[in-house]
Amino acid sequence: MQRISELELSDHIVLRCRACGDRVVLLGREDDWYSEGRSSFACECGAKLTLADRVGDMEFSVARLMRGVRTTEGI
Repeated sequence: MQRISELELSDHIVLRCRACGDRVVLLGREDDWYSEGRSSFACECGAKLTLADRVGDMEFSVARLMRGVRTTEGI
């Protein structure tokens, strides 16, 4: 039996790595990350990303991300 959970998001931020082109999705609002004291994030390639590396919603969507997760993780 396949179980799919839904997550309601207040917002999301997508960062694009300038070194390798991968994207990092941050769940929550920009203010949430600043209040947690987080202003930089690591890409899998080792590059440092900041909120200045944000890309627009038209370039990436959470729905597209979830389709990829289901495909690669077998969810």
